[in-house]
Amino acid sequence: MSRMSKTMIIALVAQAEGGVDYDRQRGMALCPACGKRAKVVTTRNWDGNVRLRYHKCMNKQCLLYRTGTTIKSIEVDALAA
Repeated sequence: MSRMSKTMIIALVAQAEGGVDYDRQRGMALCPACGKRAKVVTTRNWDGNVRLRYHKCMNKQCLLYRTGTTIKSIEVDALAA
């Protein structure tokens, strides 16, 4: 595996674990690796005006699917702020 590939994999996993935006209007988060809709596996309770969800990519061709990486999404309720 090339150094560029390893760097890209590390960056994608870090982005998934660090958190992506949750699209409240569409009710979904996108996989940062392939851009497909990610399935919600866990939803946390609201903590102030923030809610965390954890997703899995369902695209069998996706790197994050293949590695089993969990994708964290962050929803912010701007009205509660």
